[in-house]
Amino acid sequence: MFDLVFYVYQYVHADGTPYYIGKGKGNRINTHHTHTILPPHQQRVKLFENLSNDQAKQIEGKLITKYGRKVDGGILDNIKINQWACFTGWKHSESAKLAIKEKNTGKKRSQESKQRYKQPKTKIHAENIKNAVKNLWANIEYRQKRMEQIQKQSYAHKGKPWSLARRKAHEDKKIEKVKP
Repeated sequence: MFDLVFYVYQYVHADGTPYYIGKGKGNRINTHHTHTILPPHQQRVKLFENLSNDQAKQIEGKLITKYGRKVDGGILDNIKINQWACFTGWKHSESAKLAIKEKNTGKKRSQESKQRYKQPKTKIHAENIKNAVKNLWANIEYRQKRMEQIQKQSYAHKGKPWSLARRKAHEDKKIEKVKP
């Protein structure tokens, strides 16, 4: 009924402290990430295996929240708490594709620019992004507006019949609370 092919993994420093939490299937744990360094094989640890996509997302989110992201004062290099927009199978809507295409139509990029675009972020670029996000969240109006949006998303299912996947995730969550 459910594909139990997902797992939750972490990358750890030599002292065993995690610096990245992820979910994946197949060879994801061994695949280069653009925003973090791929550690030696012995520092890549699968924490939970044989999970559904929903279970893996839920566990990943809990672990990221537990350790905290560096941009929030925690220890993890993770960019997002959960891959809200990047879940398995997610694709841009046709209207989003059209908007992206319109904004890029007519732009002339040099070969140097194209090559630079393919490179991973520099530490300075990553730091600038981190500071921009911190400044955004420091703005009370932005934070309240964003929290309202997140609240609406989390209650979007209210009043709708539960899918089998959602019911299974709910049951798994209840079971996990009982576990020591």
